[in-house]
Amino acid sequence: MRDNFITYKKSGIHYRAWGSGTKLLLCLHGFGETAHSFNVFEPLLCEAYTVIAVDMPLHGETLWNDDLLFTVNDIATVIDNIPEMHKRNFSLMGYSMGGRIALQLYQYLPGRIEDLILIAPDGIKINIWYRFATQNRLGNLIFKHIMKNPAIFFKVTTALKKLGMINIGVYNYVHIHLQDADMRMRLYNIWTTMRRIKPDIPIVKSLIATNSTRVILIYGRFDRVIQFTTGEKFKKGIENFCSLHILNSGHRMLAEKNAAAIATLL
Repeated sequence: MRDNFITYKKSGIHYRAWGSGTKLLLCLHGFGETAHSFNVFEPLLCEAYTVIAVDMPLHGETLWNDDLLFTVNDIATVIDNIPEMHKRNFSLMGYSMGGRIALQLYQYLPGRIEDLILIAPDGIKINIWYRFATQNRLGNLIFKHIMKNPAIFFKVTTALKKLGMINIGVYNYVHIHLQDADMRMRLYNIWTTMRRIKPDIPIVKSLIATNSTRVILIYGRFDRVIQFTTGEKFKKGIENFCSLHILNSGHRMLAEKNAAAIATLL
């Protein structure tokens, strides 16, 4: 494995490269994860693929010194500054938050992406709370205030859980991971930085059909954060190009127990 950095604006973007195959695969990780999340595939894909896994802003070893904004144009520019990827066609794998980024990147560069592999992808169905927190100034100000003063937030989400108005997986994630002040501000910064990454799903599906792009959807049967029914709806209308696979897993799908099954689908 090779760890490298490229300079982008005022920041240093870290990426990990491995494999010696003729096919090129770009991997985009989920929230709170890193390029290392894809290490589980190294012994399985190293001969067929050259794999590039990038640490997103505010993640891993990437040193993000720019504003809290990262757009699809930024992503496209970053990957073309990676020597192994410059102007080449590639397959694209995105997990969770990385799935949303992958969908947006596909919408931006459909002619260059040969296969689109989405693992429990965010972005197909937009959570109303995420939209409120990131898509308008007032919502973002309220979001920031809540992250600094979370007591009312925890009470409200508990009440919404009792009323059945909040996804139980999201509720559990929030109450487990947002007890710490640093983690709350990290969530605020990441969500705010990624706020412009919002793929237009009807356009994405139209481009998939137009370009005959192979799409592989992979979900966990027991995932309460991003449920496989989302993939079933996404697949409608593009069945000739899109396959859906459900593994006996929760949301943490980049695990050794799932690696062989996912690699076989590629």
